[in-house]
Amino acid sequence: MSILFNQEHAWILVLVLAALAFAAARGYRRVPPSVPPLLRRVLITLRILAICVVILVLLEPVVRLTGYRRERPVVAVLLDSSGSMGMADGTGGMRRGEEAVALLNEVVLPRVARDAEVRAYAFDGELRSIDTDRGELTAAPLFDGEVTDIPGALSALRREVPEGLAAIVLATDGANNRGGGVVEAWEPLGVPVYALGVGSEVAARDVAVREVLTNRISYVGEALPIEARLSSVGFAGATTTVDLSLDGQVIDTQTVDLSGTGGEEVVRFRVVPSAPGVTTYGISVPPARGEINEANNVRVVSTNTLGGKMRVLVAAPRPGWDFAFTRRELETDGNIELITCVLIEGAGTERRGETPGAAEDVLGYDVIVLVEPDMSSSVVPGEWVERYVRERGGGLLLLGEPAVSGRGEGGVASVSPILTSRRSPANAVEARVRLSAAGETSPLMRLVDGRLENESLWRSLPPVWVGGASVVEARPEATVLAEADLGGGETTAVIASSRVGAGNVVAIAASGLWRWKMAAPDETDVFDVLLANATRWLTARGDLARVVVETDEGVYSSGQKIGLSAQVYGSDYRVSRNATVTVEVSTGEQAAPVESVTLAPDGEFFRAEIGPLAPGRYIYRAEGTIGGESMGEDSGEFIVEEFSLEDAEVRRRPGVLHRLADESGGIYMAPESIDGLSESVPLERRTVALRRELELWNSPWPLLALVGLLSVEWALRRSKGMP
Repeated sequence: MSILFNQEHAWILVLVLAALAFAAARGYRRVPPSVPPLLRRVLITLRILAICVVILVLLEPVVRLTGYRRERPVVAVLLDSSGSMGMADGTGGMRRGEEAVALLNEVVLPRVARDAEVRAYAFDGELRSIDTDRGELTAAPLFDGEVTDIPGALSALRREVPEGLAAIVLATDGANNRGGGVVEAWEPLGVPVYALGVGSEVAARDVAVREVLTNRISYVGEALPIEARLSSVGFAGATTTVDLSLDGQVIDTQTVDLSGTGGEEVVRFRVVPSAPGVTTYGISVPPARGEINEANNVRVVSTNTLGGKMRVLVAAPRPGWDFAFTRRELETDGNIELITCVLIEGAGTERRGETPGAAEDVLGYDVIVLVEPDMSSSVVPGEWVERYVRERGGGLLLLGEPAVSGRGEGGVASVSPILTSRRSPANAVEARVRLSAAGETSPLMRLVDGRLENESLWRSLPPVWVGGASVVEARPEATVLAEADLGGGETTAVIASSRVGAGNVVAIAASGLWRWKMAAPDETDVFDVLLANATRWLTARGDLARVVVETDEGVYSSGQKIGLSAQVYGSDYRVSRNATVTVEVSTGEQAAPVESVTLAPDGEFFRAEIGPLAPGRYIYRAEGTIGGESMGEDSGEFIVEEFSLEDAEVRRRPGVLHRLADESGGIYMAPESIDGLSESVPLERRTVALRRELELWNSPWPLLALVGLLSVEWALRRSKGMP
């Protein structure tokens, strides 16, 4: 026990107490002769005690009591309830989840529950409590979750069990398909994890459509390639049919030989869209006899079909590698009508290609590409380009070094998202390009699927020539998508985009971009994909829309969250950071919303995640407002397919469980070796300090003591006739 005083200057009150005690003693020196000396001393004592009570209250004392108690440790049981746990490849044909529950109840928990408090939870995309009786699980979940989020379950467990957690027993097949790193999510918990891996490590008989790829933009009357990757295990020598369907009707079929080892076959179709709009195609294979999982036999893909070919003008002041590679890449795209013009200076100035003769000729293009834009104005006048962007709403791609020079009020410089002073290409330096924070989420910079894979690919690209003596700066309203280090802590913008008037502009302030085609890893044609992304982005919003909302994908797997991003442009067509964007998602034009969300500001964007949603086709409608005034609306659609992330792989995946157990100091065990698991779980009782504080000054007892002391003193004084 200890006593604390809240008053900083308690010594002053102690001096006051001494002075008052002395005064009380002096006051009782002169009393009537009838008062015996003993009574006089009693009266002095009562007066001093009353003064002490008052001073004690003014000192605000707090009594701190400390005790200790031995408590049982808490062992948390995390049971995977996702769809893959419903597969019947456990011991004796049991479902994985049922086998996990049986092993926990029969082998693990009876021993653990004797010396520990068991708290059980089921998890898929979220964590839910499971009832227990004497440590055993009394009710099993349905094992129908659409995702497995082990990191999310570990993070949620920190909130559910903030104190006393001694160990975690994790029962799962290891099919983690959401969240970040598993070990990173465990680190704040700091307790050993004992992992029970269920399911067969040997691939069961299965046929799966792994992936379906096609162009996100297609054109009426132009052939559209659709490519599907098909894998199979356990069907060596067998064949199957692969159907391509449109709106539920089969429009093409191919026959494929199946593999017995999990190998993949690529199936290619070609279709010709007949009408504009979002078109959805399905790829399916019939269920095979003895197949463990039929849910992964169907995948869908969508494309936005436009009415005709895109007209693209590529202009350059002279022949060069960047011009040659740009022309070659665009020529191979059957959906592009390409026009080129180049100025060759020699004995006489010669123009090759279809050079625009008037501003009206420029307005007829969907995209204009200016290679070495500083000097391209000698081929296409800058005032024509400015009018094309601001008024026509066209898309402009500025490509190569040197970038647009100066900070002019007109011409190409006035619409460029970047600013720099004129310099010689000799001043440029070789540097690697890295994505900015905005570039990591921009569809324009997406070279491969998967955010982490895309960032890794950008980091691995060979260096290009970027600004040297002068740093390229982005305009305030522009979005920097990629940067490069110049050394000395200085960075320069390399790729930037902006909305200018009614049009869109992308600037790539670098030369030697052809290196990305010649030396790109993983067989990814980076230069081709980047050009395709840029032309698609530049033409996707070539109207006067001031509210632009997009989903990060067109087709989502069941259980996957849908990412929404938006930009809002004010009356001056500059990006607004002070807007409010609301989005409603429904299953049809007249259907009630299934999700409503207000997007959160994120720099120049507004973003949110919704879902997961049930499989089906969805329409989203968005409205943007600034200061209560509507800036416009936007709409689109996306698809959630039946295919779930849980269907991607049907084997037990022990790798992540082994690593988690090793890093945490726990053990990984399979059903055949689980006998020693319960003996390894730490079940030592812990000592808990119990502390209690009593605020003596903030209770009725001091007042009662003061009243009692003064009352007794008064009664004694009156009994002797004292005033």
